[in-house]
Amino acid sequence: MANRTVGIDFGHGIVRGAEVEDPGTPRQRVLRTGAVPLVPDAVVSGEVRDAASVAASLKQLWSSAGFRSRRVVLGMGNSRVLARDLVVPVRPLQQVRESLPFIVADMLPMPLENAVLDYYPISLGTDADGHRVYHGMLVAALKDVALSAARAAKSAGLEVVGIDMIAFALIRSLSDATNAETWAYVDVGATTTIISIATSGVPEFVRTVPTGGEDVTRSLMDLGQLSREQAEQIKRTVGLSAEGVDSRYRPVVELMVTRSSELMTSIRDTIQYFADTRQRRVARIVLTGGGARLGGFAQMVTAWTRIPAYVIEAGADADFVVATALAGGGRVKGADVRPARQPQPVAAPAPEPTEPVGAPVPAMAGVASAAAPAAAPVPGIPTAPPPQPAPAPAQGHVPQASAGSPQSEERPGRRRKAEKPAKAEKPAKAEKPAKPETIWNRPLFGGKK
Repeated sequence: MANRTVGIDFGHGIVRGAEVEDPGTPRQRVLRTGAVPLVPDAVVSGEVRDAASVAASLKQLWSSAGFRSRRVVLGMGNSRVLARDLVVPVRPLQQVRESLPFIVADMLPMPLENAVLDYYPISLGTDADGHRVYHGMLVAALKDVALSAARAAKSAGLEVVGIDMIAFALIRSLSDATNAETWAYVDVGATTTIISIATSGVPEFVRTVPTGGEDVTRSLMDLGQLSREQAEQIKRTVGLSAEGVDSRYRPVVELMVTRSSELMTSIRDTIQYFADTRQRRVARIVLTGGGARLGGFAQMVTAWTRIPAYVIEAGADADFVVATALAGGGRVKGADVRPARQPQPVAAPAPEPTEPVGAPVPAMAGVASAAAPAAAPVPGIPTAPPPQPAPAPAQGHVPQASAGSPQSEERPGRRRKAEKPAKAEKPAKAEKPAKPETIWNRPLFGGKK
């Protein structure tokens, strides 16, 4: 049976899945997608609160979508999952991960005993004393949040092969490593927006904002005493642009623009903070998620940030971009970064840029190592084997060709046969260094794709 993995994306009132064949390879392709509704409040802001009902929904999803693989990667992306810069001395990555509880004990806004930790090296460098160090990201999540999702999947008869951060999965799937530009990726969900920034496809910054498209929907429901379905229909029909809108709907547009301003401020200030601290300009903003497909949203982001913003247009249903990214680990085929339509004026002028807010993710530097015993594995989540050191490439060597064997004495009555020169040996192929273990080939908190 072909190698297949299903990515699971827990949304607001819905769970989505995408089955990918040959994930992470050039042959990667999406086989099936599907979605089923969730019981109200079973999942809140991406956190599984009712594991039993979520397990029942997952069983229904497998039945309705026809998924054949039971290997799953679960997505995490909420305010209870954080990513921070962390510099550590170069050591085997297994040792680095085992010592994390001692290195970051005073850095986390959560109890250490209830945290699941992981580390991803991004690049190599040297510290002030000339010692080699990893520049990377510490990723921490509440253990209860991670385990509740894993328990729900296991109760549905699924094998959890990894739990991945949605921000990292999207960067892997939508970035271009050959492009040296710095891009911001903004995934706008119903109640949570994830802002991540990467250069040449390597993540450098992640921030989660507890606001999304649901804020606009609730405002419309309160304004006109509307049902959710009516509010969603008006939101999709009218959008954020006042261009050509009937005068009766202008108060609706103005309300949606006002409610969206908080999110716009968060996006602008996050990008401005990154530019100020890293001395690097963001060249474009890539938008994903249902909230980003609201008419005029990309244009409003451009007006507020002064940076071109584009909505992802995927060959498959755009609703499954996250699920596909979680399962695949490679670029999503058919996903293009291009404007959904020509920019239109927004209903309200964008304010002038202000001073950036405080660092949403403070930078860490020069953290000294600490000897530590091996950390106990988290139950229910597989751990990755320690990486093997990369072998030194073998030097190619071309031996001198032989000038021929000594001639034998000529016998009477026989013509001496000319001997052929010996063939030159082929140069030895240089061994390829082992592929480094990074966020690009390993999901969060252990496991392998």
